[in-house]
Amino acid sequence: MRKGLAVTVVGSVCLAISWGAYVAGSPYRDIDIQSAIRRSLQGRPEKPTSSRVRPSSSPITITLQTVASGLVSPVALTHAGDGSGRLFIVDQAGYIRIVENGVLLPAPFLDVTAKLPALSGIFDERGLLGLAFHPDYATNGRFFIRYSAPRQGDPSEPCADPNGFIVGCHKEILAEYAVSANDPNVADPNSEILLISVDEPEFNHNSGTVAFGPDGYLYFTLGDGGGANDGLDSPNLPHGPIGNGQNINAFLGKMLRIDVDSPPQNPLPYAIPADNPFVGAPGLDEIYAYGFRNPFGFSWDDGPGGDNTLYLADVGQNLFEEVDVVVNGGNYGWVVREGAHCFDPFNPTTPPATCADAGMIDPISEYTHADGGLAVIGGFVYRGSQSPVLFGKYLYGDFSADFGPTGRLYYFDLQGPNAFQRVEFQINPPHNPLGQYLKGMGRDEDGEVYYLCTDALAPLGTSGVVYQVIGEPVGACCINGACTEVRGVDCDTDGGTYLGDGSTCVGDTDGDGADGACELCPNDPAKTDPGVCGCGVPDGADADGDSVPDCIDACPGVDDTIDEDGDNIADCVEAIPAVSTWGVLVLALGLLTAAKLRFRAASAPTA
Repeated sequence: MRKGLAVTVVGSVCLAISWGAYVAGSPYRDIDIQSAIRRSLQGRPEKPTSSRVRPSSSPITITLQTVASGLVSPVALTHAGDGSGRLFIVDQAGYIRIVENGVLLPAPFLDVTAKLPALSGIFDERGLLGLAFHPDYATNGRFFIRYSAPRQGDPSEPCADPNGFIVGCHKEILAEYAVSANDPNVADPNSEILLISVDEPEFNHNSGTVAFGPDGYLYFTLGDGGGANDGLDSPNLPHGPIGNGQNINAFLGKMLRIDVDSPPQNPLPYAIPADNPFVGAPGLDEIYAYGFRNPFGFSWDDGPGGDNTLYLADVGQNLFEEVDVVVNGGNYGWVVREGAHCFDPFNPTTPPATCADAGMIDPISEYTHADGGLAVIGGFVYRGSQSPVLFGKYLYGDFSADFGPTGRLYYFDLQGPNAFQRVEFQINPPHNPLGQYLKGMGRDEDGEVYYLCTDALAPLGTSGVVYQVIGEPVGACCINGACTEVRGVDCDTDGGTYLGDGSTCVGDTDGDGADGACELCPNDPAKTDPGVCGCGVPDGADADGDSVPDCIDACPGVDDTIDEDGDNIADCVEAIPAVSTWGVLVLALGLLTAAKLRFRAASAPTA
């Protein structure tokens, strides 16, 4: 049953809501990863199930609308900010593809496959990983990418170990490119300017996001170098004696910020923002924040209604996944902590009771591998217009629950009693559950958000797909005086009264245990319906004792039953109460006749 008005006496209870073990950075010395991957590829049900978050509020239902398919391994999506409406998809295999007017163009915008190492057909975290367009791209044509490039490693490095999971060393590159002069849908492949190159000791924990901030500076992230425990449990300490995360003289395990518009500061091909935290002090000038393991996706809440808060998802190791709010100079704990918990690199599955974590910043949200998945994928605060139900919520997800195609899609509120509490989206069939790996996320120029998925663990095949997130509208549903915000169809199924799309629960406004949206008198604890007199006015007030409530009494305080002339009209409302109705008519007729006679006399001609 549906109603367009928020008026009813029924309603229902108001409900609100690692890669860590491997994929976005696996501790492959701690876990038999090869066996885990093999298990993930064998005997999988056609539609795998995954445990569901059951929060204290009703999950939002979304539809995943396919925007592009036939990709290899999409890991990022962005826009050029030029008003063209084009979507630029970063494919880990080495391509940037364009969706224009709803069509995936056959030719790539940029192809860097020749620059990449040979990617593994089992699993790999190397490849083309990030893309950012200059804020003035429409006039200057500049854009920036992150990719992996092969290098000759030292035999002592883990990446050169012939018995390693993936053999072959690489470096992470930040480079600038330009669009071609003749075709806006094709970049100039010969325009590369190398900005930063960082050697990686292992193949994983490469991070990848690169983006311009509201301040106009270019930000990008790097993981801790890969492997497990930030290298501290390895005899040769490939990440150094304190690991990379806490080493302020290393690029790895950091968020970095540079200025690509000011004159370069020799010998660098870029400038350093003056307020970076280690400028003029010990530490790398490029560092903006540190203490990360494998930051996988960051973004600002910079759309309409946003406050430019910088959110970042950091992939954990054995136990915890986290989402952080990043500030200038912040230390986010790794390898001293995993999430908000102390960490012991020699006993990584048992958090110590205490650790030297003074000044380290807690995540705003975290979850365990047992409950939420293995590798958090960072997303965006939704500030689009197509799905009002999502507005102001942070959308993110997890790569996989168990190394198989069991990605999970999440969100949390930024405010209110359930702020930062992870809620799992309900996905409309045939994607319930997702049944794919979540490889990344993206956002277009209008603030709409996208999930990027594949059926394949490795960057191969053509199962890569881009989905736009469409939030299904909800409204207040009332059942027996209680309220929840759900879809109309769900309210109907539960036998409730739906108050219309966009209607909201308001809480118990009068202390009677029922939601005000589901009451006719939401601020009157003594009344469940308006009665005769309406909300807030007692029906029993009868000053004259005539059994007519004062609120509708024509003559409150006066006996309404007195009728001296017997015309069935109470004397209190009659002009001449002692004269009957017929008497009034006769009197009126006489007065009219007299008036006519006076008029004729006045109108007669005079002699």
